[in-house]
Amino acid sequence: KQRLGESLLGVLINDIPQDKLSRVKTTLKPFLERQEIPVLGMMPRNNLLRSVSVRELVHQLQANVLCCPDRLDLMVESLTIGAMNVNAALKYLRKGVNMAVVTGGDRPDLQMAALETSTHCLILTGQVQPQAVILRRAEEFEIPVLSVDLDTLTTVEIIDNSFGQVHLHEAIKVECMQQMMNEYFDIERLIKLLGLKPAL
Repeated sequence: KQRLGESLLGVLINDIPQDKLSRVKTTLKPFLERQEIPVLGMMPRNNLLRSVSVRELVHQLQANVLCCPDRLDLMVESLTIGAMNVNAALKYLRKGVNMAVVTGGDRPDLQMAALETSTHCLILTGQVQPQAVILRRAEEFEIPVLSVDLDTLTTVEIIDNSFGQVHLHEAIKVECMQQMMNEYFDIERLIKLLGLKPAL
């Protein structure tokens, strides 16, 4: 407001964690409104908007698609690294939702465990081809398997940097944003602040 002065019509607060939503409504919004800063919307954090498509991961990682090339529109919401013993990994994997699981191509035990959980993409490092049984199982569950020429750390960094970007060519994100704007954004107040007449 100090920088923009009267050019500032209002603000939109987005990516609000669920456990902070109540405080934003009861404390932050009233404070800003008292400073004559209209709060036009308060959007909660949305995992889908923060997600990334398998197709985008293929592009970012320059990966080879080993199976299910027709399933690259699946959305990945979280990242898990399979580098432990399989019993410990299963407990960890069962907590994840719509995951990309990164593990070595030489770990068929972890690969199979990942395919039995909420995995949307299995990413194999180390330039080791998976066993045929892994690819058959992945085909059964329609889970894309990718192979990358990168080490695990680099792979994880690239995936991590891909999260949180809203790519407008991903129709599912555009639809989600439209729904959120309808629910959480005060378009009528914005129109009024702009001095426009609402459409009939």
